[in-house]
Amino acid sequence: MAVSIFPLCANGAGDIAVIRSQDLDPYNQAFAGFSESCASNVKQYTLGGNSASQQRMAQEIGAEKPRLVLAIGLMAAKLAKEYLKDIPTLYIMVSNPKKYGLIGNNIAGITLNIPVEAQFKTYKTLVPGLKSIGVIYDANNSGEIIREAGNVAKKLGVQLVAISVTSQKEVPEALRSMLGKVDAVWMVPDETVVTTDSFKYFLVTTLEKGVPFFAASDIFVEAGALAALTPDYTDVGRQGCQLATGFTDGQVSLAETGARPPRKINLSLNLKTARKIGVAIPKSVIELAKLVYQ
Repeated sequence: MAVSIFPLCANGAGDIAVIRSQDLDPYNQAFAGFSESCASNVKQYTLGGNSASQQRMAQEIGAEKPRLVLAIGLMAAKLAKEYLKDIPTLYIMVSNPKKYGLIGNNIAGITLNIPVEAQFKTYKTLVPGLKSIGVIYDANNSGEIIREAGNVAKKLGVQLVAISVTSQKEVPEALRSMLGKVDAVWMVPDETVVTTDSFKYFLVTTLEKGVPFFAASDIFVEAGALAALTPDYTDVGRQGCQLATGFTDGQVSLAETGARPPRKINLSLNLKTARKIGVAIPKSVIELAKLVYQ
């Protein structure tokens, strides 16, 4: 467990305990965005060690009685939800918060889930004439997202071919069964479906078949997927500051806030892949991309 105290220097949001799940660059970017926008006496913790040491850390935070806990990442949010129930908690950098019970009158935050409509509209600009899109998912993990996707696809005139799996072993067959029936393949951040091995299979197979592959991270785009939409992590931190300030000023209720999507989204593109599969991405779209791999 690491602890740091940061004096910040902008409009105050009250005394805040910040818990990071891990010392990872995306979490650090989010905290940088938060700290550049919010001022307070902030005591920062980074999870580590076993569950007993994390419990002791939670007890220490509880004894400090901060006005707000900022939980960065899933593990931090779960710790706050379980052991710091009496302290208002704002989470950021968390996917599918409902799945993990991160709901209630005293907890809210900003998810990593990008609205499906924003994704599909972008994909249609990347692949003119896109009429069908395939996705593989585990209903226990991503059922809600896929239900939303079905409604959005219908609204946009796109056919969604969604295949549910219950284990990683089922992914290759599911992918083979949809190829030839869809114009593109869409990956959702589903822990059953997205593994190192499955990504390699997605990538090799879609390239062989010349099918656009929309991935869940810019890391995957660098490796060869056609495109991805990802939250701007620094801006997620800034967005968290706005909610924290609104809460500590009494203008925002966590009970009414719930889970909000990231407001700034970055597009990454792999033009080498586009050329290989014969997709001509409009210049105007390329100019909007945050990351372009040649």
